[in-house]
Amino acid sequence: AQITPSKEEFAEIDVKLKEITDNLKKNIAKSKIKANVFIGGSYAKNTIIKKNKYDIDIFVRFDKNYSEEDMAKLIARIVPKPANKLHGSRDYYVIKHNTIEFEIIPCLAVKSPEKARNVTDLSYFHVQYVLGAIKKNKKLADEIKLAKSFVHASGCYGAESYIMGFSGYALELLVIHYKSFLGFLKVVANFKNKIIIDDLKAYKHILEEMNESKLQSPIILVDPTFKQRNALAALNQETFDSFRKYAT
Repeated sequence: AQITPSKEEFAEIDVKLKEITDNLKKNIAKSKIKANVFIGGSYAKNTIIKKNKYDIDIFVRFDKNYSEEDMAKLIARIVPKPANKLHGSRDYYVIKHNTIEFEIIPCLAVKSPEKARNVTDLSYFHVQYVLGAIKKNKKLADEIKLAKSFVHASGCYGAESYIMGFSGYALELLVIHYKSFLGFLKVVANFKNKIIIDDLKAYKHILEEMNESKLQSPIILVDPTFKQRNALAALNQETFDSFRKYAT
């Protein structure tokens, strides 16, 4: 109860989220753009934790035939006003509502992760994978929330360059792999060497086969939706060592 948003918070998010997505869908139809809207991130996966500020991801999935330039122009045309434009691997937009930030992110509607042009194109597959795992084991949602809350309290939550820690998706994968928050925590506490997780069994000798630039993190976590990606590539040794102090 302490780590899950309240009913009132969920209700506030739901009302504003519907308003924004309805507006987006109307603008897409009006402009005759080949695109659809889907909700991503922890909100879509039911793994969102209670925080002072909430980030809700709204993805606009454009037809694969649109160029990067096309997407940049079209997303600007359909985003509800007022919205702030922010720069990332692709420019995206933020609509602020009290303590909630709705991020409207353009991505490509690819049928397989291999055809992705940008990491945001993988978000759809991440949602499907985590939801599938939770459907098989409903306890995982609460276990993931515990992990996220613990890592957030340790100051090691986030893959941004100024944190270089655990992303939300990586934590979801870790808890799915170890089947519980405590299972994950015990492995970290007893860490002796590089941890390698490859649930896909995509590699026989991962340290020789995966791109060297993706092997620098203390935990190598093969993204089960896209084997070429280490979902924890952003995690550096300093942040990991800091987190281990909390884990032990």
